[in-house]
Amino acid sequence: MPVSNSSLVIEVNAPRSPTTHDPHLDRWQTPTVLHKYLVATYPDVSRNESGGSEDGSSEREAVDLLTTTIKGYEGFGSFHSQNVEELVALPDDKYVAPAWPKLQWMCPRHHDHHIELSHAIYHPNAIISASGKVWDIATLPADSAQTEFGQPFLQEHFMIAKDFVFINHGAFGGSLLGAQSLKEHMDRYMESQILRFYDRELLPLIVYVVRALSKFIHCNPKNLVLVQNATSGLNAAIRHLIKPNDVVAYLDTEYLSVYKMAYIRAQEVGATLHEIPLNMHLHDDALLSDDDALTKHIVSHLPPGCTTAIIDFVTSTTAMLMPTFTHLVPALRAAGVKRVIVDGAHTSLQVPLDFNALPVVCQPDAFVGNLHKWFSCPKAAAFMWIKDENIRVIEPAVISHGAREGLLSSFIWDGTRDYSAYLTIPAIIHFWELQGLDRVREYCSTLLRDAVTMLTTAFQTRRIARHAPFMSLVELPEALQGRRDASKYVQDVLHTQYRIEVPVKQIESTLYLRISVFVYNEPAHYAFLRDAILDFVERIRKRPRDDGTPCPTQHVGGCGVTASQTKMAGF
Repeated sequence: MPVSNSSLVIEVNAPRSPTTHDPHLDRWQTPTVLHKYLVATYPDVSRNESGGSEDGSSEREAVDLLTTTIKGYEGFGSFHSQNVEELVALPDDKYVAPAWPKLQWMCPRHHDHHIELSHAIYHPNAIISASGKVWDIATLPADSAQTEFGQPFLQEHFMIAKDFVFINHGAFGGSLLGAQSLKEHMDRYMESQILRFYDRELLPLIVYVVRALSKFIHCNPKNLVLVQNATSGLNAAIRHLIKPNDVVAYLDTEYLSVYKMAYIRAQEVGATLHEIPLNMHLHDDALLSDDDALTKHIVSHLPPGCTTAIIDFVTSTTAMLMPTFTHLVPALRAAGVKRVIVDGAHTSLQVPLDFNALPVVCQPDAFVGNLHKWFSCPKAAAFMWIKDENIRVIEPAVISHGAREGLLSSFIWDGTRDYSAYLTIPAIIHFWELQGLDRVREYCSTLLRDAVTMLTTAFQTRRIARHAPFMSLVELPEALQGRRDASKYVQDVLHTQYRIEVPVKQIESTLYLRISVFVYNEPAHYAFLRDAILDFVERIRKRPRDDGTPCPTQHVGGCGVTASQTKMAGF
């Protein structure tokens, strides 16, 4: 029977109403307000508010429109969205970005400034600024949206506690305040109609993000996937690129979790692991300052028959930029290494990437980079670039609906979770481009170089022979060396007594600070660090460690910690 309301008539097969009225059936009658939603969504369903035409044309138009608009399952699983493999492969002139609902978003610190979310995500000239405010570059003077580095950048764009001197961005990064606001709005939007978001909108949006990120790191989007963090990506790469009976080499500078991934995989498939020494040469200028010499050293320590190598782009604990693409990968290929996995967790923003420019011999088999560190994306987001020949080889650690439907299909969905951090990536790209990529890198690398010189001079210690653009080791003074468990002790004192967040590393029995420099840091931060270390050294000297008398209470003797801590650290 035909079921009608004021603007939509659809033929449905429903049983006839009973002749006797049953009041309990009233709640199942067709709601008269249903058409308002349908008309808002499909404004051409009806030509007027008075109902269908006498010849039934409105009914046919409504059914035709609904049939052509809702296309059902085009991709994998039960998602009502387009095929992501087709979307990511489209050339730019054929690709159409997905529409985003035109919702108004109130920025947390700018209550008089409303923006459309679609503008924040997709507009090519939109950048996030001032705690979530979106500016249109075209309406601003050329340099007006660039923030002054140091304290102004910290106040405007980050949420870092003001009662700490924070010199450790290289650990977990820190989200841009505007990006965090954008993510939180995404979360609220997702929860407003979660089926709409997951089933119909999310996957095309992620395709858009992949395409945007591919332009930032200069690669073909069909080689690129998003993962939650570098750990997830490296798990996938190591699990599928280390084969039975492989001979695997890695540097002793490698991150501990990556070593454990390789160790467990080697146990599973009967591969062997071989460590290449590098940590003992941190002050060897002749070796580490020369890319050719460093490459020769690494290749000369490859085990016989080496098939697979795991190398860093920027080492984590030792904070060294390696000549990965220019020297190491081609040299490893020439030495017969079949597969090269690159841990690029610290690269995004700190180091410019251009995969399109790499000759085949310089391409790794897999490259993984975090986006929550220097790129300052909300947690958690990372990417993995995969060489053409491995697109059908590497699979995600978590298998879900899209498995073996294509590379992006395999990685794009790993179950119900929060994907909103991914959707902030295009806005963050616009932000950093507006700030000036070269400007950011020049500021950070110059401040790092000057801070390293100042600290090593003040501490009267040796300079490290190689460091990254935004991070470096700094050897601590002699008075703090040679103590049992001293790295944790010194880091705790700096944290609790001086309110400085900086890691202390013990490498080859020597203690180092690993300092980071980012856009919100300034020279005063490193001067305060210097004064804190020298003050701490003076306190230690006031209480000689060989007098046999432990500090009875906190602050006694000027050491700044409890007796048990002092005794444990050997002071």
